[in-house]
Amino acid sequence: MGYIKRSLEKSIMAISEDYSCLLIVGPRQVGKTTMLEHLMEGTMRQKVTLDDACQSFEAVALSD
Repeated sequence: MGYIKRSLEKSIMAISEDYSCLLIVGPRQVGKTTMLEHLMEGTMRQKVTLDDACQSFEAVALSD
């Protein structure tokens, strides 16, 4: 199965021209991360997820 184009892509691209950071929220398993990774291809943008933050907090808690 190939990439499914989302209707929000144009809006996200337009908004990302004015803002250096975007917060994308929504239900699980709807393609938020997949869409962002697709839109980031060939750019210098980076993706940071709350999963990354949770793993960092967990590592700090476990080492304490």
